[in-house]
Order: sequence, then C-alpha cells, then structure tokens
Amino acid sequence: MTQFEPGSLALHRSGALAARVEEALALLGAPCRVCPRLCSVDRSKDERGLCRIGRRAMVASHFPHFGEEDCLRGWKGSGTIFFSGCNLRCVFCLPPDALVATAEGPREIRDVFEAATDEIALGAGAVRRPAGVLVHTLTGELAPVAKAFRRPHSGELVRVKAANAPALRLTPNHNVFAAHRSDPGRIEKVAAGSLTRDHYLVVPKLRPTTRETHLQVEAVLAEHVSAAVRAPRRRVDEQALVTALATPRTSSEVARDLGYHPTYVRLLRSKLRAGTLLAVPGAAPRSLQTENGSVRFAGEHRPGIPRSLPLDEELSWFLGFYCAEGHVTRVSARPNSYRLVFSSGKHEEKLVRHVARQLSRLFGVTASVVERRTTRTVEAGKTSLALLFSTLCGTGARAKRVPGPIFDAPEEVLRAFLDGYLAGDGTETPTHRVANTVSSELAHGLYQVGLRLNVLPSIHRWEPPPRTTIEGRSVRQAPLWYVKFKRDRLNGTAPPSERARWKDAGNHFLAPIQSIEREPYEGDVYNLEVDHPTHSYVAPVAVANCQNFDVSWKVQGEEVSSERLAGMMLELQEHGCHNINWVTPEHVVPQILEALPLALAKGLNLPIVYNTSSYDSPDSLRLMDGVVDVYMPDIKLWTREHARRYLGKREYADVMRANVEEMHRQVGDLVLDERGLARRGLIVRHLVMPGLLDETEQVLRFVAEELGPDTYVNLMGQYYPAGRTDKFEEIDRRPHREELERAFELADGLGLRRLDPRSRRQALAAA
Repeated sequence: MTQFEPGSLALHRSGALAARVEEALALLGAPCRVCPRLCSVDRSKDERGLCRIGRRAMVASHFPHFGEEDCLRGWKGSGTIFFSGCNLRCVFCLPPDALVATAEGPREIRDVFEAATDEIALGAGAVRRPAGVLVHTLTGELAPVAKAFRRPHSGELVRVKAANAPALRLTPNHNVFAAHRSDPGRIEKVAAGSLTRDHYLVVPKLRPTTRETHLQVEAVLAEHVSAAVRAPRRRVDEQALVTALATPRTSSEVARDLGYHPTYVRLLRSKLRAGTLLAVPGAAPRSLQTENGSVRFAGEHRPGIPRSLPLDEELSWFLGFYCAEGHVTRVSARPNSYRLVFSSGKHEEKLVRHVARQLSRLFGVTASVVERRTTRTVEAGKTSLALLFSTLCGTGARAKRVPGPIFDAPEEVLRAFLDGYLAGDGTETPTHRVANTVSSELAHGLYQVGLRLNVLPSIHRWEPPPRTTIEGRSVRQAPLWYVKFKRDRLNGTAPPSERARWKDAGNHFLAPIQSIEREPYEGDVYNLEVDHPTHSYVAPVAVANCQNFDVSWKVQGEEVSSERLAGMMLELQEHGCHNINWVTPEHVVPQILEALPLALAKGLNLPIVYNTSSYDSPDSLRLMDGVVDVYMPDIKLWTREHARRYLGKREYADVMRANVEEMHRQVGDLVLDERGLARRGLIVRHLVMPGLLDETEQVLRFVAEELGPDTYVNLMGQYYPAGRTDKFEEIDRRPHREELERAFELADGLGLRRLDPRSRRQALAAA
C-alpha cells in the first residue's frame, strides 16, 4: 500500500504553516475578513459578528460520521468536527411542526413561539418570552421555557427515526442526547448530522410536578364567555311569526308549519308574552351563570353541570371514550345549541347503558339512546356539557386530542383514560394493546401518556389507498396512526429481561436508530431556552435546547482553545477515522490553522477534508492552499436570480463559482487509494430540485467544462418540499423520476465519468 502523507505535514516541517497562522489570525481584526460578509468587528478582541464567534472557535460536536460518501466514511467513519456559528447562519433548531412534550401534552414548537409575547428582533429572526409553559426535560422533570426563538433556515434537515419513537427532524448541528452501542451507559450530546445507526436516542420517562385532582369545569367553559352569540336572521317574517305564535294551536303544530323545533317555539311564545320577542340584538357576549355548585350558559335550561369535578378514574375513562367515539354537533333548529354524541356498535348494548348511566351520575344529565341504521348513539342535548368535552378533547376525528389535565394526573387516572380510549378505538393482541386514530395530535398524546406509564409505545403512520368502497359508496380514507402499548408493561408484569429492540435504562429508554435521512429545507425553524440544569427538552426524544442566556444568541457548543481543538483531531484519529472532516469551517479558518500545528506535532497524519457551503473568502482559501487535502463544496444554485429567490443571497452564485474553481486549482481531481478512500482532490455536491433542471444542467456543464470530466460529483436526488416551499409552486413537490433520470443523463452526456454510485442508486430507488 502506498504511504500517504497529508499536505499539511510538509508545510509544518518547512515552517510555512506557522507563518500562515500569523497571517490568518490577522484576518480576525476589524473588519473581519475571514468570510465574505466583512463584519465590522474585531474578533481578535473577542467581538462577534454575524457568525457569533469571537476569538475562539465553537465546536458543536466531533464524532465519527457514517453519512458521508463511501470514499470518505469507509468502514470506521469520517472524523467530523462540526463548527458552531456560521456565515450562512446555520442554526440549532427544529421545523415548525416539531412536537414538544409540555405539561399539557404535545404542542407544536411554532405554537409555543406564536403564543409568547415581548418580541425582540434578532437579525432576520426573533425571540419571545412564553408565559407559564412547562416542558419535560432529559430527566423527565418539568421546567419552564424562558425564551422561544424563530429564525429562517435555508439548507438541510436531518430526519432521524428510532425504534418505537416518532421521527425527529432538526437542523444538522442541533444536539441530541444519545448513547453509542459500545457504551450505552454514557449519555452524550451528539449533533444530529453526526448520528449513526450505532447510536441510541434517549427517550425520558416523564414525571409530573403536581397532581391536580379536580377538573375546574367553570374555568374550561370560561374560554367561551367572550365569544359573541349572534342571533340568526329569522326565516319567518316578524308579523307572520307573531300571528302564528298567538294562535291556540299546540307548539308542535306551530313548529311543523314554521320549520322550527317545538322547544324553540315555546321559547318564542314566552318572549311574546314578556314583550321581548321583537327586541333581537345583532350580537351579544355569551356569559356563565353559577348557582348551587353548578354552572351553565346564560339562556341554557337548568340545571347546570358541576362547577368542579374530581379527575378520578371514572371521569378519566369517560374522557378517553369520548376521544375514541364522541363528537359534538350543532343543533341547526336551535341557535347556539350543541349536542354531545357517543357512537357505539349495534352489539354494544352493555357499553351504551354504561355511558348513559355515567352521563347521569357524573353530570346530572339525562341522555337519550338513538337507534340509527348502523350504530346506536347516546346523546345529551346540553350545550355546556358539549362545549366542555369539545374544549378539552376537540371534536371531529382529525381534531381530537388528549385533554391537558390528564397528563399531570396520577398513574391510575392515566390508565383509566387509556382504558376508555381502547374501549372505543382499540384492539387487543396477546402481547399488545393497540390504539388507532386519524388524529396526529391524539396519537402523539397517547404516546406521551405511555411515557408517563413506564411504557415506550411504538407509533407509526399507515397510508391507506386514497379511496375505498363501503356499502356500495366510494369514500375517502385518511392516514391512520397506530400506537402500540406492551401489555406486560402496562400491567407492571414485565420480566426483568425483556426481548425488545429498545433498552430500559431506569429513568429513560434507549431507542436504537433505524434510519437517518437528509432533506432540503427552506423556511422558519424554532428553538427553546429551558430553565433546567440539563438545558434540554423532549421533542419527542431528548434534545439540547438553545442555551441562549441573553438576546445575543450565544452559539451552542464547546468553546475550544487551540489545544482542545487539536486534541479533538487526535481523538478522532485514535478512534480509527479515515480523515478529519471540518464541517462549516468558513468562519473559523484562523482558529483551525492555529490548532493544526499542535495536532501535527503530536502525530496527526490524516487527510484534511474541508466541507463547505462554498461561501468562503479568497483570503481564507489562499491560506488553506496546501493544508486541505479534499475540498467538498456544495453547489446549491447557479444563477443570481434563483440564488436571490430561494436563498435570499443574490451574490451566492458568483462567490461560489470563484471559490470552487480555486479549490479545484489547489487539489485537482479526486484521488483514491487502493482501498477506495479519498486522499486528495475535489468532491462536488449538487441537489436536483424539481422544475430546475436548467440550473442542474448549468452546474453540471460548469463542472464538466471548467473543472473537467474526471471531477467526482455527488448528484443528490433526495429533495423533499418542506417549510414554506408552498410559496414557490414550482418547487413544492418531489422531483419526478423523469427529472432525476434526466439529470443523470445530462451528467453522462456531458462526459462526467465519476458520479457517486450510491447517490445514483438511492435517488432512482426513491423516485
């Protein structure tokens, strides 16, 4: 095997590297010239520009990475050092629909931000202060959210799916609490982009801080007090209405002629006698009336329902059953009236009787049993009761959710809720109890209930055919969520040694990673700052929070001295990594060059990979000449117009082209050793986007004609529309298979002979 020597070693021996260190450090002075942004700060004095990095570099993670090209990852990984802070503002964040485990159940991180106040603008982003929001942390405890952040992000998201757990999407440098298979007892923060299938994700067992024992019905109904109750326009002329009401006929007869409900006719007759029939307000606020321990809406018939109820096993079961089989309907014949309905099968007579009895016992309401063609329903025409259930649990199959008070209830109450739900929408197997629902929020709520019950449920989404036939009618089918609970876990009879893919580590579960994917993303991302020693929150696995202790957006990670950064490189070499892979190094070139001689002096002899967005300064690239062995630029877009439209940086394309040409001049085409590992040269990455084959063609033509046909190209086809791509109709879809095939045809037609084989297989297989 030919002995390899990295280019930096020769520079180090000659003393030239030391001279470059001094020159590089001078770039930190005002204005900073390390990247093209030329911020007017003196970073040598620890002042901070857009990248938020001062005199020392900040490292988000350093770890053997197996997600790179085969020629980089080999069999022991690429030694990745991910630098925090970035001249393109890479962020540690989650997309808007990421669900955070709060004290009141799963909640979209976007909603936490939108509900907060006291916004402060931070560049293109903003920070707000939430009030009263508690989230679960790495330890399972609840802690308050101090700040919520929103920022635009253009780049990639990492999608991580661990066994049993919901999928997690986040920016590549967002830290996740994980353990490696080689040492599952050691929990560390690992950047999402550095995770491998040899990692376990940490799923905490959730613990409450308080145990509310009563459901405050009046407080729940108070949400409807401010809502205006609008009197509908009468369908009958006022004079004709007065004449009909004054006749001696029965209310049922009058109702039949007018198209009203008899009860409503009786109400109109009472208003006629009181002289208030024609005084119809345009709108009035709904109000509550309390008396003798009960509460009802003004205008609603007595009696009311209890102002407060013990949140015990009976009530919890009833709430669970409603989430499965209940809904609320508006009574069209009676303005501002609602009806609570529970549906059951024709064969479920015992269940129907039980529901009717519980309505009477818990709420003092007399229910009616209605026989329908295929079902039997239990119905209660009580507006206050109907709005209580719809406010707590939602109404309509897709809008259901676990009621917030349930999450902080004692375990026996949680179990009763789950029993109630499974009685309506559950199935039993010898080993599992299985819940199903079309509501994503309800499914993830049930998952969080399991974590409170010392169970790691499994959750997955099933996509049925879009239509099916029922009783001769063609009907649409919605995606269905399944949440499975191990029966012995729920019963507390699990054996000491369980056969499962996951591990019970005492205070948390360890879920092995099953898949890791990357997807392009353009849109807002969010983060939280949590007041807890672990600086963490659950979403739905344990992730590190923003750790922004003030509005300066302190960058997350380890601030490293040159000695520590050198030590990281040596650690990765000792681990057996095939190279040292600097990721987003554009803004910390001086700090890297300062540390490199220290590592070389102690035996570092691996190829150096410079993994960049291509937004580098000419000064930095000049200093890296002879230091970097493998450049890996990402060519996002080609034209200034598209760079402005999709990246918000019109000059990106011009800067990128000049930089890629300089990188190729320095290292040439990619050279592999006898084992197929990269030793020196250029690897170009380009993502194929829908409707933008002209961009792809120009990128590939540039590579073929300006860099040469032997340039190694990773033509990626995993684009997925996310974020706010719906604003750009032309890219709000996946690339068609024909587009991907055409992209590879273009590459072949231009004579590009070195396309990454794995990317071609994966792109066409996924299309």
